[in-house]
Amino acid sequence: MYKLPRFLSKHIPGFQIIDVKEFLKKGLIEVHLKKDPDNHVRLCSRCNCELKESHGKYPIKLKTMPIFNYDCFLFLWREKRFCPNCKKVRAEKLDFIAEETPHLTREYSWWLGRLCEITPVSRAAEFTNNDPNTLWRLDFERMRRMLQQYKIPKVKRISVDEVYGRSKKYHAKESRDKRFFTIISDLDTRRVIWVSDSRNKSALDEFFQIIGPEACAEIEVVAGDQHDPYKASVNEYCKKAVFVWDRFHIMQTFETAVNDDRAWYHNYMCKGKDHEELRRLTRGKFKGLFLKKSDRRTKEEQRHIKDVLKENEHFVYLELIKEGMFEIFNSITAEEARDKFEQLGKYIEQSEYFYSLKKWWGNLDQGWNTFKNYFKHRVSSSLSEGINNVIKTIKKKAYGYRNMSYFKLKIMQVCGYLNSKYVPMDF
Repeated sequence: MYKLPRFLSKHIPGFQIIDVKEFLKKGLIEVHLKKDPDNHVRLCSRCNCELKESHGKYPIKLKTMPIFNYDCFLFLWREKRFCPNCKKVRAEKLDFIAEETPHLTREYSWWLGRLCEITPVSRAAEFTNNDPNTLWRLDFERMRRMLQQYKIPKVKRISVDEVYGRSKKYHAKESRDKRFFTIISDLDTRRVIWVSDSRNKSALDEFFQIIGPEACAEIEVVAGDQHDPYKASVNEYCKKAVFVWDRFHIMQTFETAVNDDRAWYHNYMCKGKDHEELRRLTRGKFKGLFLKKSDRRTKEEQRHIKDVLKENEHFVYLELIKEGMFEIFNSITAEEARDKFEQLGKYIEQSEYFYSLKKWWGNLDQGWNTFKNYFKHRVSSSLSEGINNVIKTIKKKAYGYRNMSYFKLKIMQVCGYLNSKYVPMDF
């Protein structure tokens, strides 16, 4: 009979080593244990109530931390006794057995879960010589347990954006909005604090309902795109908060409009032998030059644009509109930005062919009361766009996700606080 070393007695209390078998060719070590006779208390594995009369026992095999690259297994007997609280025969509680699975020790389960935080489950399973499905279930259950302990931190400035999460292949009957996730991030800590299904108003409503009215009252600024349901939710739950259309999305819609008008003019107006050179200089290959700020162009690019401007006055106005848009964001006050915005509208009116830009200007003009908030708070949801790139990388590493609940938790694990660094779990 061996007495457990101190480092083992901490993780396997109430047992003694009776035999150790080594299978070096198979890379296995078996440790056989026997219950300490001084340990008389037996607790229910379900309700922690003290168990009564015995109903036998059964052998169990637990995989634990490897020893010098050898897989290590514990062999012991687990008693079955009657639980007066459950009114059933239950197995005794053994603290060193993992809560996620009865086939692993707690410390080994924690180590596997920690490994799944930094690498895909398939790679972790291959590295540790475990079944991928078993490891997936372990990781899923571990994150669900962490979610029970998770508390959304208090925030004052948040960013809201959507990311494509569901495939139409597996959710063909759902509307397009329901195939997205709504990602809520803290602009100060730059971490994801919540993920909701869909990009409807109900998605952001869920977040505000969870944190409660007191926390909603402390939110000062919400940065987002021009998605109306998000703004409607903020107006309903956060009366004091200011909704800001950030620069990233405004410029994104502006550049789309500029490129659409350039493409239309290239396809329909630059025809004939007289316009062959202009057609060559304005084709899709050079579309990035028409969106680039003038002082950031190379000398070669500047010469290219000068040749275009000599050929047609409509591209002169397109260049003025683009530079005028950059000047709007350099404004110090909302009044100054409004003056530049109106001047931009006059440039757009100079050409009867700027269909997309006219529509873009009209939409922004209608929402000016929201857009002007940017010049006071200067916040952006570019953080969410960066997080979206990380989420896409997570999806690529895993070759996609079918279980959307697992995918949501994985986003909060990698990009947020749902990991062992922020939610400590004793093993």
